[in-house]
Amino acid sequence: MAQLGPEGVALRLAAGDSERKALAKRFGILGILKLDAELRVLPLAEPGHYHLSGRLEAEVEQACVVSLEPVREMVSEGFERGFAPPEVVAAALAALPEPTEDEAELVDPDALDPPDPIEGGMIDLGEVVAEELALSLNPYPRKEGASWPAGYTPDPEPEAKVSPFAALAKLKQGTEK
Repeated sequence: MAQLGPEGVALRLAAGDSERKALAKRFGILGILKLDAELRVLPLAEPGHYHLSGRLEAEVEQACVVSLEPVREMVSEGFERGFAPPEVVAAALAALPEPTEDEAELVDPDALDPPDPIEGGMIDLGEVVAEELALSLNPYPRKEGASWPAGYTPDPEPEAKVSPFAALAKLKQGTEK
């Protein structure tokens, strides 16, 4: 990162065929037909800290959750990430208070994420784009017009097994009154 000037750098990445195949396998989807990204990395005032902004454009093919037929979708997402030296990130994370059970449910999705660590003095921009694509995938792709077969009803929830000690527990409750 030392060669990055104060004006930063703008880059364009395009995943090749072998990269797209490897990512599709990694994400468990049918295919990635296109994956391009425009990125800008800027150094921040604090030495060793960087801001990455970008936009990815992808065409992906996933299996329909109803029919398992291929579904093609376009993905277009903007993103921003911060990067800092690993020791700075570790110290910042260690300083965060442990959330209570109630607080854990109240996570603000719009709050800034802590910076990612810079590993080996480099930011792996390809991995950043891959992670952002994974986060942008439709978790339930559905082919237009796909519907459940006529007469289909989901299997009922299995009934809870009765513990062999349930009768003993009832007897014990009866004696404690």
